[in-house]
Amino acid sequence: MRTSLTSLRRAATQFTGQTIAGIDRDRETIWKTVEPWLPLAEQRMGEAERSPSHQTHWRAMISAARRPSGTCLPRPDLVALVSAARRLLHALMEAERPGPSAGDIADRVRHAISSGTYPPGSLLAATRIATETGAPTVERVDLALQDLQREGLITISPSKRARVAGSSMPEDRPQQIATWLRFLIQSGVYPPNSALTPVQPLARSLVSSTPDVSRALRLLADQQVLITERGRRTLVHPSPPFSVAAPTSLDDLILELNRHARPRLQLTGKDILAACSQTHTSWSSRTLPDPGKAHDLSGTLVTAGAHLASQAIRNLHEHPRDRDARTTIRRLAATALAEQPSNRWEQTWRAACLGALVREVYDLHAANTGRPDPQRPIHPSVPAHPRFA
Repeated sequence: MRTSLTSLRRAATQFTGQTIAGIDRDRETIWKTVEPWLPLAEQRMGEAERSPSHQTHWRAMISAARRPSGTCLPRPDLVALVSAARRLLHALMEAERPGPSAGDIADRVRHAISSGTYPPGSLLAATRIATETGAPTVERVDLALQDLQREGLITISPSKRARVAGSSMPEDRPQQIATWLRFLIQSGVYPPNSALTPVQPLARSLVSSTPDVSRALRLLADQQVLITERGRRTLVHPSPPFSVAAPTSLDDLILELNRHARPRLQLTGKDILAACSQTHTSWSSRTLPDPGKAHDLSGTLVTAGAHLASQAIRNLHEHPRDRDARTTIRRLAATALAEQPSNRWEQTWRAACLGALVREVYDLHAANTGRPDPQRPIHPSVPAHPRFA
């Protein structure tokens, strides 16, 4: 096959193409090169019976490269014929590579969808599936995804982005954000009469758009949870319509974080920033991480939060009026210690929020102590008394 491809390339540089007779001779050269491989291509088409898309693909390539059987049929364009012959030979070479077939890959993805590993709305990246299934090329994965699209299990956009059909993602983002802010208020992160984080930094830490956060704040204001005034920071209502826990001391929060941290996990600044970036990318691209990987990332972020917060809290002894920094640490602890939701999209968003807060505390720690060496482990430091209210 490689020799035939070389012959095609060589022939293409020597085409006469100046007269009708010359063009016919050039076509004959191409057909003589590719015709010995057509029986093998037909065999491969038969072997692909479990993948309708793959069979259609083979049929189209064979038809484009085959010599017309009738004398009255139009002769193919010379450039198109060369391209068709090359595609067929490349496809035959790809078929020789070991690994699962397109039908096997479709079975694996189909099972992952039915088992919930790929829930509705999740992005199906061909490169990731190729790695997971051991497929030698993404072309086989693309054919498998086309089969699943025919079955209605997935959708493929004009930009070639494949997603599992349906969606379990919350469609009402402002309501989702409002629910989480209500939890933070009930947990004592934002006590009655306290000021909320300004909208733009709040949106960054919630990995959400500013308009969605603003709409969430208006929802809570309508429910008498918040007080909003133009040009002023939003306040928690002095008497919200639910019970609010008393703020836990920062020292106790750090101790609780350290209890949930992984004791033998050593993290460098580079490790922490990479984990923060991964959770942000998963949510922003709407790609659900593998459950095992998501669990490891969660453990890394909780441990990083415990280490960084215990370092940052020491600086608060010197700056006791830095309320925003104290609130950030409280939000980090509340997010890390909150019960995990059952919905995997909600889990992914919550992990991205935790990653954003860990990054915020990392930057706070760096501003107070100087930018740490990214290769140097960051160790926890449990704060000493006096305790913070």
